Amino acid sequence: MFEKITNFLWENRFVIAVIITIIVQAISTWRETKSKLYTMMLGAKSKAKDQILSSGKDQEEWVIKMALQKLPWLARTIGEDLTRKIIQWLYRKGKDWLDGKINNSR
Repeated sequence: MFEKITNFLWENRFVIAVIITIIVQAISTWRETKSKLYTMMLGAKSKAKDQILSSGKDQEEWVIKMALQKLPWLARTIGEDLTRKIIQWLYRKGKDWLDGKINNSR
């Protein structure tokens, strides 16, 4: 039994290496993208403070527009609708982090 598993792993070592590389790259890209989106959110808050953006919806739309401009692969791979949902989710997580309660900012 152990010998069969070892043979399978050895015969498919290159496929396994490629799959592991793709997973590591996806995790790394997600962390970097999330960091950039949070930076854009802070930029929107700064613009709101300077009274350039008036409402939370304006801030969210500005972040979506900037994300699609600065991260064009988002629009190509997941689309604008999913990008919008991800940004809304990140806003809720950021608000939860700020208020110290995990309650989707309620």
